[in-house]
Amino acid sequence: MWRVNDVVEYDNKRYRILFVESTRLVWLCIDENKGIPTSEYIDVLEDLVASGQLIRVDDPFAELQVLTPEEDSSDYKHREKAYQAIKDIISDEKMYFKKERAALLKRVAEESEVSVPTLYKYLRRYWQRGQLKNALLPDFKNSGAAGKPRNFKDKTPGQRRIHSPGNTVPLNDDIRRLFRRTIETVLLNDKNMSVSYAYRKFASAYKFANPDASEEQIPTYRQFQHFYLREYEKTDKLIAQTPVTNYRKDVRPLHGTATEQALGPGSRYEIDATIADIYLVDDDDSEKVIGRPTIYMVIDVFSRMVTGFYIGVDNPSYVVAMKALTSSFGDKTEVCKKFGMDISPEGWPSVGLPDVVLADRGELMSHQAQYLIEGLGVRLESAPPRRGDAKGIVERFFKTIQGTFKPYLPGVVEGNRIKKHGESDYRAEAKISMNDFTEIMLNAIINHNLHKPMKKYDRAADIPEEVPSVPIHLWNWGIQNRVGKLRNVDVNLARVVLLPRKKVTVSEQGVKLWGLTYTGRELIEAGWMHRDSSVKRPKGLMAAYDPGSANHIYLFPEVGKKLFWTCDLSTRSREFRDLTWKQVWERQQIIKGAHAKAEQGYAPKARELDQLIEDKVKKATKGGSGSKSSDAERIRNIKKNKAEAREQERRDTAVRPERDNKKEPAKVVPIKHSNDETYDYPDYLSELFGDDSEPNS
Repeated sequence: MWRVNDVVEYDNKRYRILFVESTRLVWLCIDENKGIPTSEYIDVLEDLVASGQLIRVDDPFAELQVLTPEEDSSDYKHREKAYQAIKDIISDEKMYFKKERAALLKRVAEESEVSVPTLYKYLRRYWQRGQLKNALLPDFKNSGAAGKPRNFKDKTPGQRRIHSPGNTVPLNDDIRRLFRRTIETVLLNDKNMSVSYAYRKFASAYKFANPDASEEQIPTYRQFQHFYLREYEKTDKLIAQTPVTNYRKDVRPLHGTATEQALGPGSRYEIDATIADIYLVDDDDSEKVIGRPTIYMVIDVFSRMVTGFYIGVDNPSYVVAMKALTSSFGDKTEVCKKFGMDISPEGWPSVGLPDVVLADRGELMSHQAQYLIEGLGVRLESAPPRRGDAKGIVERFFKTIQGTFKPYLPGVVEGNRIKKHGESDYRAEAKISMNDFTEIMLNAIINHNLHKPMKKYDRAADIPEEVPSVPIHLWNWGIQNRVGKLRNVDVNLARVVLLPRKKVTVSEQGVKLWGLTYTGRELIEAGWMHRDSSVKRPKGLMAAYDPGSANHIYLFPEVGKKLFWTCDLSTRSREFRDLTWKQVWERQQIIKGAHAKAEQGYAPKARELDQLIEDKVKKATKGGSGSKSSDAERIRNIKKNKAEAREQERRDTAVRPERDNKKEPAKVVPIKHSNDETYDYPDYLSELFGDDSEPNS
């Protein structure tokens, strides 16, 4: 338990054990520069240990064990001088005891001409610092009060003024305080101000505090710069002068690699998007420049294999990210065949669900991302805002893959501006179509997956030397030798499950989403569209929709389940057929605007009609009733009055031939007949109209 050179603490003081016998030991207090070794009984010390009053602590001079001073250095010479003076003393165990030690010191002092107090000083240093040769090293490093400011009164340190007039102003606490305030205000921020600008600010503040001081009496720029470089560490300045996001992304020290977190293929995917540095033209019309495409990449962290992608003109969003992600779930051979590349499933084996997907926070903020977690069992991790280094693998791949086409293709973005005077506009140089660009990118991806050796890939110790650092080889080796495999998934189901969702209403007309009506066979079979008050229709249902087409939606009839019904746009909403949802919303806005404009035109006409009605009522009711008949008599005459009014209306609206007034009418020849005969056209109006107010003819 008790070992030589152990350091223990008792009564808030530290002691070094110098010598151990069977019943007692010798120790020395190392927190004091005076004193000699004393002996203590081990039984007493063990009682102190049991009561917790004496404990073992770290050796404060442990670093002396590894120091190696250079020969001919001042430290080396002082150490050797002290060691030669006491080497005969420390080789004898009698030095730990008072009487024997006194005799040894006296004899050595006489032989070496070194005084006894000096020998005691060397011995005390030797005992205090671990009883080794390096314990005798001098403390020159503590000399001179390094790093502590000094106040000079009579003379000024440093270089004297040679060219500029005046004497160097000695620094005092007030000047240092003003130096520090100026530096921390002007320089220790992310505004990238120069030291010379900060000095000018200091000079202005110094003149304000000392209005009688001349220019010669202002501390110089060199003094200010020296103070800044001496008092502030480089790391502290770097942290203060770099924006937080840039520091975390580009400056901070790295403590590991992304690959060490991936257990094998499919363990972790990274997904990110970038806007390609090229302008493209339309596939059908090369005169139409359609702008810069969006590229999404999904990369397996362990093997660096590109497992999914999206190349198009849609803006980065959750919906587009899910298109890229679902492409990583399924077979890519059909996509390759579309662009003339015949690749086997073994050539692009990344089919299935990963364990973890790391993406930007914005792409995962949509509540639909929850279905990726709960429905498909994929764990999502979001990168902090403005931290591209969190997805360093996919970010670096964007730079690599764009380097494959930028030296060759026209329309490539150059620098951070459009053009200077006299330069050509790279936007007008666009010649490559979207299909051609997609084919180039797809070939670059396959070339990377199957053939690209990665020189800087951080290989794990268990990867055999004969396995090249090529994504396909790393993937195949990892599938065979590392934990876990990708999980199977119905890609078509996953596409629907990951679509954005919206709450819908169900009525007898069908399912309504954003004012559009949808119907389906399942809706009719469920009886939700029957027009009867006894029909109970569900509420709060959700439907998935594809922003690229308003023709169909996918209704989830049971909350919390993956079952869905495909519903088609009904004829009631046929005007929106074959439109995207963005076009639907734009068309609806136009319709609403036209309706609002028509409402404004109708409003004064409606007011005129209201006024006409009110005038007629006033005219009709003016002067009271004035009727001489009773109410009962007036009611009895309603049928008679209606018949008379009808006959008058018929006479007024009867069709009469138009005649030329200049011509004489034809002579009418009367027909002779008996008194009982009549040739009048019979009147069947009462029978035709079913009017009971007149007797039959």
